[in-house]
Order: sequence, then C-alpha cells, then structure tokens
Amino acid sequence: METVQSFGDVVRRIRANWRGYVSAYSIFLLLVVLAAAADALSTILFMLIRGPQEEAHPVIRWFAMELGPVLGPLVGKMMQIVALVAVTVYLRRWAVYLFISAIILYAWAAWYNVLAIPILLHSP
Repeated sequence: METVQSFGDVVRRIRANWRGYVSAYSIFLLLVVLAAAADALSTILFMLIRGPQEEAHPVIRWFAMELGPVLGPLVGKMMQIVALVAVTVYLRRWAVYLFISAIILYAWAAWYNVLAIPILLHSP
C-alpha cells in the first residue's frame, strides 16, 4: 500500500478512482441505500416510541438529541453513506467487502429495530 504524503495525494487518488465508480458499483450503491433507508426508518420509529436516549450509536444519538428523532437519524445516516462512498472510492479494491459489510450491518440494525419495537411497546 502506498504512503499518503499530503491531502493532495488523497484528492488525486479519489479523482483517479472515481472514474467508472458509479457504474461499477451501482448495484451495491442501491443495496446500501435501501438497507440504510430501512435502518433509518426503523430507527425513527424506535425513537418516536422510546426517545433518542435509547439509541446505541453515539453519533446518531447525538444528532437525534440535537435535531430531533426524525431529522437526527436521517442526517446521521446520510453522513454514514457519504463516508462509505468516500472510503470505497479511496479504497476501491476493497469496495465490495466494505459495501457487503455495510449492507449486512444496516439490514441487521433495521431487523433488530423492527423486532425490538413490539417488545418495547409492552415494557415499562
């Protein structure tokens, strides 16, 4: 792996790796957006029932506390997607593995939120 000497090196690598990125990874980008949307929507529902203080992810919890239980998770999830795209463009050889990991984690989080909501509705 090459050594990064400056921010300019990072920018040059991202520019070079951007060519063909969207067409090469369009299915992964779609799946990430769908899984992230499911996670964000289930998180919003969870927060509307229990409040943002119950959120496990500290950054999403902070956004929800500052922006509310609807806008907070949406802003936080959008930032996660932007970060994922930036990292996968920079580390393009690893992009598939990073996308698959994110898709699995987002889908699992959405499933967990949906599973937890009925339990939370019946808890004090």
